[in-house]
Amino acid sequence: MIPRNVIKDLKLLASFGAAIFALFLGFVFVYIHFADFNGLVIIHFDSREGIDFLGSVKDVFGILASAFIMIVVNLFLSNFLYYRERFLAYVFAFVSLALAILILIAISVIVSIN
Repeated sequence: MIPRNVIKDLKLLASFGAAIFALFLGFVFVYIHFADFNGLVIIHFDSREGIDFLGSVKDVFGILASAFIMIVVNLFLSNFLYYRERFLAYVFAFVSLALAILILIAISVIVSIN
C-alpha cells in the first residue's frame, strides 16, 4: 500500500523523508564503527552507577530497527488520518522526525562510549 496522501503533501513527505534519512545515517554510522567488532557494547552508562547495560552489536541495530518500525507505523497512521484529522497527521510526521533525531543522538552516544 502506497501512502499517496503523504506523497502529495510536501511537509509530510519532507518530515518522513528526513526521519528515514536520519535512521539511514545512524545505520551507516553504526556499521562503519562496529563492522569488525565482536565484543560487548556498552548500551547504557550512568555517571553515578557506571555501566548499567551491556549488549551486542545486534542490540544496537535492534534499536535502529525498532525506530524504523515506529516511523513506518506513524507513516501509515498519518496517511490514514490525512483527510479526517490533518493536524494529527502532521503531529505523527513531526514526532517521527523527532524520534529519528533522538535515536541518532543515542546511537552517537553509544558509538562514542565504545
